[in-house]
Amino acid sequence: MPFINSPLILLALLYASCISYAARLPSRDEPPSERTLITPDIDAFANSLLAKWNSSGLAIAVVRRDSNVTGGWRREFGSYGVAKGSGAPITPDTLFAIASNSKLFLTFSAGLLISNETLANERGKKLEWTTKAQDVLPGWGLMDEEASKGTNIQDMLSHRTGLPRHDYSIRPRPGGKAEMVATLKYLRPSAEFRETFQYNNLMYESLSLLPPVLLNQSYESYIAQNLFDPLNMTSSTYSVKDAESSGNLADGFQWSLRDLTKEFRGTRTAVVPFYARNGTENILAGAGGVISSARDLSIWVSMLLNNGHHPETNEVVVPEAIVERAATGMVVAQGSAPYPELSPMVYGHGQIRYTYRGHEIIEHGGALPGYRTQVARYPYDNLAIVVLSNDDQADLIIEALKWRITDEILGLPAIDWDTRYQNVVNAYIASFQDRLPRPADAQPPSASFESLEKSFSHPTYGSMQPCYVGGTYNTSSFCANILDSSNVKSIIAASDPNIPTFIATFGQGFTTSIRLTHFDKNIFNISMLWTNKETREEEGYGSEGSVLIGLDDSYELEWVNPGQEGEGLALRGGIWGMGGDARSPEGTGEASAEVWFKLDVNS
Repeated sequence: MPFINSPLILLALLYASCISYAARLPSRDEPPSERTLITPDIDAFANSLLAKWNSSGLAIAVVRRDSNVTGGWRREFGSYGVAKGSGAPITPDTLFAIASNSKLFLTFSAGLLISNETLANERGKKLEWTTKAQDVLPGWGLMDEEASKGTNIQDMLSHRTGLPRHDYSIRPRPGGKAEMVATLKYLRPSAEFRETFQYNNLMYESLSLLPPVLLNQSYESYIAQNLFDPLNMTSSTYSVKDAESSGNLADGFQWSLRDLTKEFRGTRTAVVPFYARNGTENILAGAGGVISSARDLSIWVSMLLNNGHHPETNEVVVPEAIVERAATGMVVAQGSAPYPELSPMVYGHGQIRYTYRGHEIIEHGGALPGYRTQVARYPYDNLAIVVLSNDDQADLIIEALKWRITDEILGLPAIDWDTRYQNVVNAYIASFQDRLPRPADAQPPSASFESLEKSFSHPTYGSMQPCYVGGTYNTSSFCANILDSSNVKSIIAASDPNIPTFIATFGQGFTTSIRLTHFDKNIFNISMLWTNKETREEEGYGSEGSVLIGLDDSYELEWVNPGQEGEGLALRGGIWGMGGDARSPEGTGEASAEVWFKLDVNS
């Protein structure tokens, strides 16, 4: 069998003030000589990380309650590297996609609806954390009958429905998120209901339907009204158009043509325009749609440290009980600590809780194409740290920086986390060399390669029609047009011409194409690919400077029963993104599939 990736980096990761309401932040940023939280040593360390890892940029905000300063809060900012391919520098006002740090906004929206007595009176019953999903979300259902009937709001927020990630099913749909909810029942679970922690963005997207369903108000406007506006987070938005028009949106950098199977780490390239185009970004609003800055998030974390009260006026923004519930562990996210300084981790609602060297920490990370973020707070130390990056590979950079800031402020002996994480990365890269190479005497499938050119579909993931690279086509045929497209031409150029290869378009949230490369018999390796080449051409940027990511042949496909009854494509090898304690499907053929694409009848 082909090699299946081991997510070592993900395992490592699981682990100035003002008086008036209208002007909450200092009128100027503290110069380095006047900082007490972000010292010159931190500046030097941040810059050394960028240089060592060939990274693009970092923005940090460090917040601490301090009765010795006016207003009672000390907020300091650090800005390092470049925000854009043009070389424009990072500033505290640079905007980043904060990715899954958006989940706490969703959690608070649910909590505010639960605490809304007017809504309870209008509905005739109160919304609760234990309200069943099927009682409030039209069309709700899961494949597992027990989970379908029993899943409630807190199950969805704490990732314990039994459903793995299934991120590749996230896509724009004619019926919007209501259609997404209606197709959840076709996704295979990988664990029993409430058996284990399995991170799942689809549950958060489902819950972003609560404001439309209950209030006839868009989710994005509900967050602006109840969270952005009361905190004067004027730069924060869900709109790519608004972020781009501000001129402050950082380019996300990705490592184009990265292929660790060939020991090539890729070329760092600015993703221009933003990876999600205007009008499609709302498919991830609840799970990862917020765009914000270090400056705005410094107010956000001040509110969190202040138990939901406005950091200057002390007015309630989010009831304290909701803030505490979000941070209270509901499920074990990681049962053993990866390092002696850390404890096991529990997950609440959009928050992870554990200890670092005896200090309790509540945090969440975030990852979207071109961006990595971390928002952490130490409730008993009245300290919060925000680290934002516009580098797709900066997961461990932001962790190393977070720990260095923590050690320095809390007076702890510094630990060389950077070297530890470098070892993790080296092991991860080396693991790609352990994969089984394609057999020198690889046998062909049980039907001709050309006969794979059929349409297959999954009711949630959509359609897939593989096109054989090197085949002979009528110039007006479907596959001729696909293989002649700019996106696919760039994929073909990056592929081994000596291995039979197929390309299928796949317009999902994180994927533009799927590449199938033959391994042996009916088994193919799969690469889930994303490129912005055609988007750049369509929007006038030109194809030069485009990126292509995902070439690592990360998953496996079996062509089941070619040309016979029950023909289909069994995708497996981790493509559904199951949690560590979940189980892969057993059996053969369709029964072995994490995702089953059935042959379309008329294909």
